[in-house]
Amino acid sequence: MTTRDWISVVGVVMSALLALGPWMFMVHAKLAVIASQIVELSQKLEKAADAAARLWALYAQHEAKLETHDVHLTHIAERLRAMEE
Repeated sequence: MTTRDWISVVGVVMSALLALGPWMFMVHAKLAVIASQIVELSQKLEKAADAAARLWALYAQHEAKLETHDVHLTHIAERLRAMEE
């Protein structure tokens, strides 16, 4: 290859890099924004999952208390019936 051929090849490659460079930086910036939004969404989902787990635990405690109260009320009702007889 002659010097002119090398200058032409280098010119084409540099033109391509200068044309694609800003586009590549723009795409990189958009991908960085998307990645940060995914991280924020992931953190929000973790918080929501923790809150849901706490609520289910509270629900289970209240359900157990209601069952205990139901047993007590049944026992009291039986004692009242026994007293009436």
